[in-house]
Amino acid sequence: MLFIFCNVPEGQHIVIISVVSRAPAAPDDLPPPPPPPPRDPCDPEPGAPAAPAQESAVGQALLRSAPSAGGDVKELSADVCGFCRKTVPLSEPAIEALNRTYHAACFQCRQCHAPLAAKIYYNKSGTPLCDDCYQASLEPCWACGDVIKDHVIRALERAYHPPCFVCTTCRQPIGEQRFAQGEVGEVYCLQDYYRKYAPQCHVCGELIIPREDGTDSYTVECLGHSYHEDCYRCEVCSVLLSPEPNESGCHPLDGQILCKPCHVSLMQSAPH
Repeated sequence: MLFIFCNVPEGQHIVIISVVSRAPAAPDDLPPPPPPPPRDPCDPEPGAPAAPAQESAVGQALLRSAPSAGGDVKELSADVCGFCRKTVPLSEPAIEALNRTYHAACFQCRQCHAPLAAKIYYNKSGTPLCDDCYQASLEPCWACGDVIKDHVIRALERAYHPPCFVCTTCRQPIGEQRFAQGEVGEVYCLQDYYRKYAPQCHVCGELIIPREDGTDSYTVECLGHSYHEDCYRCEVCSVLLSPEPNESGCHPLDGQILCKPCHVSLMQSAPH
């Protein structure tokens, strides 16, 4: 006899997905960029403060004009460039973006180095990109092949549009619900997965799946059949049998599942 976990057949997995948002955000809501290694002259110095960012968000780099010549200001402000970490003189134009101040020459697309002053940029995981580089960085949906521009669902090391992440059988969107992976990587909602893969109890005929309260369910395999734990009983006296090969377990005879006392009794009463 084999006592095995039957929530999901061997080799398969139930997975919890998360949704990562790529929704646009206002420039003031965008976090500062983390220091990307290796460091170039415009990169933040190691240890510079950084905060988590949305995977992508759109903003506009605002150009701060220099004060008038007659203004009574100090030559250097307290601002430090968010990339090169040098002070930003008030006598020079500066960029306000990502909740920081930058030299106009430092605030560039981190891929092609195109200047982004007074332009729309994209914050891709804390890195400013121009529109062309941002579009080139977008992932295709595993299901439809189109570029994912808004929300993305990541599962099974793939990226999906939310409407494309559906059950193979019923075609209903799975969203953030639990799902299961089939034998060749196909995706199922749990109900359809169980209908296809869960074993059927030899006694009651019901599928052996997790209980309604979410606790695990087990299957007992004996004589080529599957049984719920509670259905695994002696066919003569209906006593509950242990799934383990011990005194309280199954002692089959002529294809019948029996407890030990019933097995002995039938053996003694059998004609010789």
